[in-house]
Amino acid sequence: MRKRRKILAWLNILFLVAALVGCGGNARKMSEDVAMVETAAVKSVSTQDNGGLYESEKGQYDMAAGQIEGKEESVWQENSNRKLIRTVSMDAETEDFDGLMEKLENRVKELKGYIENSNIRGNARYDESRRSSMTIRIPSSELDNFVNEVAEISNITRKSESVEDITLNYVDVESRKKALEIEQERLLALLEKAESVEDIISVESRLSEVRYELQSYASRLLVYDNQVEYSTINLNVNEVKRLTPQEEPTIWERIATGFVDNLEGALKLLENIAVGVLVLIPYWGIFVLMIVLAVVVCKAIYKMQKGKEVKKKIVEEKPASEEKSE
Repeated sequence: MRKRRKILAWLNILFLVAALVGCGGNARKMSEDVAMVETAAVKSVSTQDNGGLYESEKGQYDMAAGQIEGKEESVWQENSNRKLIRTVSMDAETEDFDGLMEKLENRVKELKGYIENSNIRGNARYDESRRSSMTIRIPSSELDNFVNEVAEISNITRKSESVEDITLNYVDVESRKKALEIEQERLLALLEKAESVEDIISVESRLSEVRYELQSYASRLLVYDNQVEYSTINLNVNEVKRLTPQEEPTIWERIATGFVDNLEGALKLLENIAVGVLVLIPYWGIFVLMIVLAVVVCKAIYKMQKGKEVKKKIVEEKPASEEKSE
């Protein structure tokens, strides 16, 4: 009996150890499957023909470094659509501020663009020159036409343009997104086959990470697409009375311009004086009325004082005349 009990005890221990080893093997196998899915997803994307950026006849694309190995970069530029972000900065002058702003707004709408922000300073009512700062987004295909039209309806005093090539960054993000999409599909397939709770938790944990990264890469691609499809124009408009000449003026032109400016300044001074005098008419009326009242009061006081002196003199002279008569 004792021997049988010992044999049964040892058999139970052996079965328990075997069960533990089997569970550990299943968990390890599921982790290995998840790792294999990640590697397979990256290889699947790298072997696709994406403009010769990955492992193909045109060279190998290094996703981490964003470089092309095996071929010159010119091959890549010739066999793909470049992603360019164009930004133009301009300073413009105009003598008709309201008219120019209206034309710009109408033209932006016609080109299916939009004004991202606009700020106007100054007030024409108080003879103050107005200034406008605008950020305009125009479809990239219409950028050159719009810039030329702005130059036709205003006087451009400064213009600069910058171009940023984000092609490699765009392709890098796009390839990572595709790899994650493939990994997501295979993880979903593994999730359907998972039997134990540990396997389900392991697959779902990785699946959550993949979905979060997918959303991040999708957002970055949307931002890139917007920046590429719509170019940015930073336009500053100044209201002036005389446009700045495009060429260097001669000495006689400078003299004539200075004489005209000084003459306009003198006329403006006289105009301001006249306006000031006319504006102060109500106050001048009150001031004159106060002076008239003061004069009248002074005269009245003077007459009263004069009358008192006359009466006093009469009183003083009367006793003297009486004494003579006696």
